[in-house]
Amino acid sequence: MPPRPSGSQRGLFDNPVRAFSLDELTETVQALERSQPGRTVGELTSAVFAELAMKRTRRAADLVAEAIRIARVRQPRAEITGSRWQASTSEVREWAAGNGFQIGTDGTIPEQAIRAYNQTHPGRPY
Repeated sequence: MPPRPSGSQRGLFDNPVRAFSLDELTETVQALERSQPGRTVGELTSAVFAELAMKRTRRAADLVAEAIRIARVRQPRAEITGSRWQASTSEVREWAAGNGFQIGTDGTIPEQAIRAYNQTHPGRPY
């Protein structure tokens, strides 16, 4: 077996290949969210791959999805104003607090509370 070349690993078109940690991916997601909030998960995933010039593999996609999940858990959900068809964030927050769910100090609503709200209010979910 020939010896491995020293230096960075090379990929397609002789570009250096770099591995990213989950923390680096999460930081990239947070930076992209700050620069353009409101992206869907699909748009954000594409933006991460483009930003880091990553090859789209199943493992890389799984790591990016995990980084998005981690980054979004740390951020409170944007305020959603209510409509005839959808409950507002403040309505769900009030309902959750009144039904024994612990609201985060930053106003975040636990996922369990959102699921419970949606199950009890199928005609006007969050």
